[in-house]
Amino acid sequence: MRKGQIAHLNHDPSDRRFENLVYLCLEHHDEYDGTTSQSKGFTADELRAYRDRLYNQNDPHGKWRAQGDTRLAEPAKLSPLEPLSEYEIVRKKFPDELDFTSVPWRFPLWQVANEPEFFAYKAGNRADGVCLIERINIPGGRVVIACIQFAGNPGQSITNCVEELCFQICERFEIPADQLVWLEHYDYNDWDDWSMVTFGSIPPHGPFADPKWVDMTPALWRDLRLKPKKKLTSERNDFHSKLTKLFPWSTEDMV
Repeated sequence: MRKGQIAHLNHDPSDRRFENLVYLCLEHHDEYDGTTSQSKGFTADELRAYRDRLYNQNDPHGKWRAQGDTRLAEPAKLSPLEPLSEYEIVRKKFPDELDFTSVPWRFPLWQVANEPEFFAYKAGNRADGVCLIERINIPGGRVVIACIQFAGNPGQSITNCVEELCFQICERFEIPADQLVWLEHYDYNDWDDWSMVTFGSIPPHGPFADPKWVDMTPALWRDLRLKPKKKLTSERNDFHSKLTKLFPWSTEDMV
C-alpha cells in the first residue's frame, strides 16, 4: 500500500466526520490541499467517488456503511488513482499552453477546382486516412471528384471506405449527390488505373451505399471530356491537375 495521509474534504482538520475523510497518497494530498493557480486539481466530489470505490473493493459486504454513509448502491465507475506521469503533471499545471494538443487535428479545408488538395478522412472503426481530391466542374453542371490514393496513406484505402469518404467530401464542399461523378485512382508507379464509382443509394434518401466500380474506358473519358495524365506532378507546395480538360474553361470554373 502506498504511503499516505487522511485528508479532510472541506479542508477543516477539526471536522472528523466519516463522510469528510478520505485517504490520499502524499502527492495527491499535497495537490488537493495546495493552491493551484493554473491547474484544475481534484474536486471533493471526485475524491468521494474514488474513496467509495476503494471501500467497495476492500469491503464488499458494506460494513463501512454502518458508519452512517449509505449513498452507494454500486461501486463508482472510476479508475483507481494512479501516480501522474511527468507530462500529466505539466499538463495540469499549464493547461493554457498545452490544452490545444488534446483536441483533434484541425485541417484548413477549402477547395479550389482543378487543383488536387489533401483531404483527411474518417473511416468508421478503421484507421483514418489521407488522400488527394480534385474537383472539376464539367459542362452540363456535373461535378467530377477525382479521389487519388498515393503511397504513404497511413489509414484505410479509399476503396474500402468509399461510402464514408464520398459522404464527407460532398457534405463538406456542398456537392449535390445527383450531380456527382466519382472517380477513383491509385497513383502508384505500377498501377495507373482509373475507376468510376456509382452508388445504389445516395442522399437525401440515405448515405452513399451499394458502390459499384467500372473501369474507365475511352468512351467514358470522352463523355466527361477529360483525359488522364501519366504522372502526378507538383511545384513547390502545390500539385498539378491529374486530368486534362478537353473543353474551354476559365477561372470562373475554379469556384
